[in-house]
Formats: sequence, C-alpha cells, structure tokens
Amino acid sequence: MIQTQTLDRTQPPLIKNAVELELKLKPFEKYTLGNGADVYAVNAGAEDVLLVEWVYYAGNWFEKKNLVAATTNFMLKNGTVNKTAFQLNEHFEYYGSYLNRNCYNETATITLHCLSKHLEALLPVVREMILESVFPEDELAIYKQNMQQRLRVNLRKSDFVA
Repeated sequence: MIQTQTLDRTQPPLIKNAVELELKLKPFEKYTLGNGADVYAVNAGAEDVLLVEWVYYAGNWFEKKNLVAATTNFMLKNGTVNKTAFQLNEHFEYYGSYLNRNCYNETATITLHCLSKHLEALLPVVREMILESVFPEDELAIYKQNMQQRLRVNLRKSDFVA
C-alpha cells in the first residue's frame, strides 16, 4: 500500500534564504562533432523528450544596421527554397514540436522541443531553414507591419519610454 502525503493548504510553505539554497544540476557530457561543433548533453532521465538548441555568434553585436540580426533570425521560419511559412509551421505542429528563435546581444538561437522519436523527421527541416532560408517579400512586409505596431503600442508605455 502506497501512502501519499497530503499538503496542509492552511499553512504557508517555508521560505528559504537564497544564500542557503543548494542547486544541484545534473552532470553534462561534452562531445565534439566531426565539423568541430561542440555538443553538450544532459541525460535528464527516462522522459522521451528532447531539447536541441543551436547557438550562433550572430546577435545584435554583429549587425551593421539595427534589427537586422533579430529580423533575420525571426524570418528563418518564414520560408525556404522548398517550403512556405505555412508548410514549415504545419510540419513542426504535425510532430507536436515547438521551434523558437531568439536573438540576443552576442548570440542568436534556434531551439527545438520535441519527442525524441520525431527528431529524425524534424532535423532535416531545421537544416533546410538554416541553409536554404528565403525571405519572401510578403512575409517581410507582415513582419515590418507587426513590429511597427508593437513599437507604437510600446511608445505609449512609460516603462518602455523610460
């Protein structure tokens, strides 16, 4: 018979001082691929999920004009030589995966969350996005319009202006 512990919701949880917190991360393994790229892996247990992240030195620091790095990284998912933005999004959605792009000061990232069993079907599409990406004029126009609208809204917020 398994006994379960019930929480006493009438009592607040103990607050622990951040200095006393002992955070223990799982150990990682480092591999170097044949092309010289470093791979860091953490075996987090028996879950059949996977997070793959590509990190490039391609952030704001490297751009010659403002917003080029962020726009380029965002537009990677908006079309390739062989697939439209709709087809790319449908492919990732079909496999229940999530692909995100971010741009920071010094790096840009592409992050794929998926079930391990679908990696073989997803990796070629990520490769296609990176190597054969196109920036369709209509998709770029939508992106520019959205960014302009976001800027107009943000300029009304005091914390953004400050």
